Amino acid sequence: MPDFDHTGGWKPSAYRAAIGRVILARVEVGETITSIVADPEMPCRATLYRWLKMHEDFAAEYGQVRRVLAENALWSRDHVQGQRRDYAVRFGKGLHKGGQKSRYTLCRAWAFCEAVADGMTLAQMAQDPTLPTPKMVYRWLRQRREFRTMYERARATQRQMLLIDIDMVVDRVMGPGDLPAAKRQVAWLEGRIGRLTPKMYRTRL
Repeated sequence: MPDFDHTGGWKPSAYRAAIGRVILARVEVGETITSIVADPEMPCRATLYRWLKMHEDFAAEYGQVRRVLAENALWSRDHVQGQRRDYAVRFGKGLHKGGQKSRYTLCRAWAFCEAVADGMTLAQMAQDPTLPTPKMVYRWLRQRREFRTMYERARATQRQMLLIDIDMVVDRVMGPGDLPAAKRQVAWLEGRIGRLTPKMYRTRL
């Protein structure tokens, strides 16, 4: 396992397939990214997200692990709900009826938040029938606390990815002739980050 340089500034990529497998194994057993990147023997969060953008095999395996985790969580939830229904039927407890059935599932929520983290806009996602509509998303944000948490984390990841994009634009500047285009790209990326950053308002005294 190589020693990671956690100081700022450009440095050659330290990615190795073996490190990727270790990260995937830790994610697979349920460890959070926050916990993994806190390990000094692991890359920092920005480096990990950069690897996900630069190494397609690693990104594909990471996505598969996350999908399996989401499916397992969904199965566990459905299993518990099934037990509750059986209990209600067995002991004569009434089940809630009436009203529109929610189309919310943990798998759909995970898929949506991963798309957000990858930089897709709501307009782009509206074209994908497997993803929730903007109307559903706004309803889930109001009604589902766990979805709000997932969504906020996805937006934070998206902002982090945009910061990495800015670093990559700067790294590609080879001379004065590249500066105008690079400045335009950086300005556009910074504008997106600004729009994605939650606004904080101070209470007037």
